[in-house]
Amino acid sequence: MDLDSAQIEERHGPLVTDRVRTALDLAAFESFEQGVTVFDHVLRPQPDNLAPLSREELDAGIDGNYTGAAARRIRTALKFADPASGSPGESVSRALMHRLGFQVPLLQVEIRDARGLVAFTDFDWPDEQLCGEFDGLVKYRKAEYLQGRTPAEALTDEKRREDRIRATGRRVIRWTWSELSNPRTFAAFLAAAGVPRQPLPSCLR
Repeated sequence: MDLDSAQIEERHGPLVTDRVRTALDLAAFESFEQGVTVFDHVLRPQPDNLAPLSREELDAGIDGNYTGAAARRIRTALKFADPASGSPGESVSRALMHRLGFQVPLLQVEIRDARGLVAFTDFDWPDEQLCGEFDGLVKYRKAEYLQGRTPAEALTDEKRREDRIRATGRRVIRWTWSELSNPRTFAAFLAAAGVPRQPLPSCLR
């Protein structure tokens, strides 16, 4: 696999591949879930003012650099990518749902009640009145998420938020990296919670 000099840059001394090539390589040679996670990330603006990449930039770097099979893997992950995903855990969750045959949810859906904005849910299946939340422990540990609160206070706020969501008539399900680490476990969890399956194509019905 030859590298064009334009795809290599210096970062604090070592030579590394640029963002486009790095993202494409990961999608080409790692799992679908990992490829989606990378693309979700690079397609959205970053906190350090790093500009997002575009789908066009990424797609332009595929032809001539990868085998046909690798190119198909990249394009499958790129097509599925969504910069609305809020974290790696959310990206892996969504990609795994898709691979396991579950209906892909809406992302970052605004929930309101009589008091105003309640939350933007990680995942939403409106027909089932069902919300999904990926629980990464980072929200209870990092200062940028705690915003001056203690972990206990953050946990209490999260519980109150969920109570308000439930009061709108929605059900709320939560999972962590533990469920994601085993696809069978995650599939059983989603099925038990009533997450709908993707409809079969008409030719298979």
